[in-house]
This record gives sequence, structure tokens and C-alpha cells, in this order.
Amino acid sequence: MHDDLMTARTTTDAEEEFRDFAYIVSHDLAGPVRSMVAFSQILKEQIGENLTDDDQLHLDLIVDSGQKLTEMIQGLLAFSRLNTVPRVSTVCDLEIVMARCYMEAQPRLDATKGLLNYPRMPEITADPARMFTLFYAVIDNALKFRRDDAAPDIRIQVEEKPDCWLFRVSDNGVGIDPMFYDDVFRPLRKLHTDDAYPGVGMGLTLARKIVIQHGGQIWLEPSGRGGGLMVAFTLTKAS
Repeated sequence: MHDDLMTARTTTDAEEEFRDFAYIVSHDLAGPVRSMVAFSQILKEQIGENLTDDDQLHLDLIVDSGQKLTEMIQGLLAFSRLNTVPRVSTVCDLEIVMARCYMEAQPRLDATKGLLNYPRMPEITADPARMFTLFYAVIDNALKFRRDDAAPDIRIQVEEKPDCWLFRVSDNGVGIDPMFYDDVFRPLRKLHTDDAYPGVGMGLTLARKIVIQHGGQIWLEPSGRGGGLMVAFTLTKAS
């Protein structure tokens, strides 16, 4: 009994230390990185035509790397906040959440002639802000990893279970090799180069964390539509 208590305390202390570390690193690094990018851009503008090709390349690399680091910091900060900011528990209309997601995704859907179809969404007890982050992260993932030869076709299915709702979000994109299904939920883990698909690999990490916080499970399957991916997850009716 004593050993179990000590193990629990050690685990809790380690989790708190990690949360503090993630927040400090992500929050305190943001300022210097912004300064690095801003002053590099100012330098490019001031020197202008006097830059050699090599100088131009080096400054571009500094700016691009700084902007990517900023995205990584923002992703870590968002992940840290999921652990440190108290979770709201209230009646959440997922129909409103999906309307917000659709509005946010609409410019990219229009640009790619994509489709996002979903049925009437239920009400659950959950944190509305985190539900938006969850659903948009999954939709954003489907839009990001689309095929070059096909417009995005994202479909959401909802199934009521005795104690939870089961959601399936399928796409017709490039898909993922099943051997990497677990990897995509890890922070900052990317399966593609930045040139192929931009981003820092935090979307499904945040989605997984939110699902677990609301008493659910999340997993990946082939979409069954000639390629593509299906992100399936459950959310308890009263979390």
C-alpha cells in the first residue's frame, strides 16, 4: 500500500513537472523567436538589393526556421494548456461546434472544391472550446493530407451507444500506413517533409488528449474509400 502511494505521488509529481516544463519552454521561448524572425525580416528590407544570393538564402532560412519554431511552440503551449487550464463541464451543442468548424474550414474547402458533410450533431456534457479544438483538428488533418488528384471529401458519421457517442471522420486523402497509426498521436511527430505537407504534427496529439480528458478513446482505420483515413473516437454523454 505504501509503495503504491509513493508511486502515485511520484507519477503526479512527474506530470506536474512536465506540465510546468512544457509551459515555461513554450511560453518563454516565444518572445525571442518572434524577435529573431522580426529582425531578420527588417534586415532583409533595409539591405534590400545589396544582399547577395547567399545572404538572401540565409535570411530566408532564418525566417522560415523561426516561423516553424513559432508554430511548434504554439502547439506545445496549446498542449500544455490542456493540462493546466481547468476543463469546463457544461451542456455542449456539437451542432454549434461543427458550424464553427465549417466556417473556419470554408476558405480551404472553397479553394480545393472540397466537401464536408455531417449529420445532425448531438448535445453532450463537455468543454465547448475543447470540442471545437478536437473536431477542427481532425477536419484540418483531412484537409491537409488531401490527394493532388481529388478534391477533399470529408464525411462525419455519428452513432449513439448506451453510454457514449461514436464519431467517425473519414476522408479520401493520402492515408497513413497502419504501422504508423500510433506515431501520429505523439507530439511533433511528422510522417512527411515540410515541402510535401506543412505543419508541426500537433493536431491529432491535441485531439487524442481532449478525447481522453472527456472519457473517450480515439483510433485510426482506413477510410474504405480507395485510400484515405478514418479517425474514430468516442465521447461519453456525461463527462
